Amino acid sequence: MKTRTVLLGAVFLFISILPGIAQDARIPADTNPDNWANLFYINVPIEKIYPHALGFMVLYQKSNNELGRLYLPDAWFAASGGKGDLIKMDSGTTWPYLVIFYKDGKFSHVRLYVKRDKSHPSWGILPPDANIADKFKVEEIKLEF
Repeated sequence: MKTRTVLLGAVFLFISILPGIAQDARIPADTNPDNWANLFYINVPIEKIYPHALGFMVLYQKSNNELGRLYLPDAWFAASGGKGDLIKMDSGTTWPYLVIFYKDGKFSHVRLYVKRDKSHPSWGILPPDANIADKFKVEEIKLEF
């Protein structure tokens, strides 16, 4: 009985000390909830993705049922920590989309979710004579609504 009481007291003491220890942990700046208000995102469903030697041309539907175009340079997706992440999804019911992140009201980065299978209807082929190379010289995304 005495061993049981001592053991129960030790467990209670250990549990009561844990919150004090946990409070001393440092919170990284990007995971601190106080900084979350500075970061927001916009999900954009994709109508068609056209790969190009210089990046991706993405068609999306605007609010007036017209198609908008975005040009995403390949350099954004080439290096880790760049302005873009290319996420290839397996077969499933999720249609391709992109997520544009803004930090402090300015463009931060983009995540492009595409189907891995290039025969999926969301992938397109640009005509060989398409002269759009200069459109990939962008520093940020300007989304039209």
